[in-house]
Order: sequence, then structure tokens, then C-alpha cells
Amino acid sequence: MANQIKGEVALTADGKDYTLLLDFNALCELEAFVPGLMDGTAEIKSPTAVRAVFHAALSEYHSDLDVKAAGRIIHAVGIERAGELIGEAMAASFGKSEGKEPARPQKAR
Repeated sequence: MANQIKGEVALTADGKDYTLLLDFNALCELEAFVPGLMDGTAEIKSPTAVRAVFHAALSEYHSDLDVKAAGRIIHAVGIERAGELIGEAMAASFGKSEGKEPARPQKAR
């Protein structure tokens, strides 16, 4: 079961349970691929970008899944729901401020 306090988001596709987590490693993996990810200006619109983010979010708990498997899960839940799940994972990863927008990460000192 996903732990929302840790930033995890649960989903079920084709009768299987999965956990999405955009942890630090996933964010590092995506940073070069999705410009603006860390400053909040990213627009994840292309199918390739959606699949890459979904795959990175699956990687912590489902490292056996390749990028095509991530695409099959997206197909199973539907692209709209996949986008919602990515949004939930992003919000869970970055936390939420009072304005309901994801809080931006603080710069290291």
C-alpha cells in the first residue's frame, strides 16, 4: 500500500498494484529529459515525456519494468488518468504550499 506521507501514489492496472514515487533519484533521471522540472515550468505534454516520467516514478518499487511496460500501464489506465497520477506524484514529491501549488525545492546551502 502506498504511503502518501512518503510521496507514494498507488494505482492498479490490469489487476496489478503499482506504486509511483518521484523521489530524488527519479527526479535526477528526469531532469535532463524534462526541462523545467525542478523550477516548476515543465510541461509534460508529449507521449514520450509522459511515459518517461511514469517510468521514472515506477522505478523505485518496480525496477524490473522497462519503459515499454510503463507505456502498457499508461495504456491500461488511460492517458488522462496517467496524467492525473503524474500530477499526484509530483504534488506528493514536492509537497503542497498553502496555495495548493506544489512547493518548489529549496536550494542547497
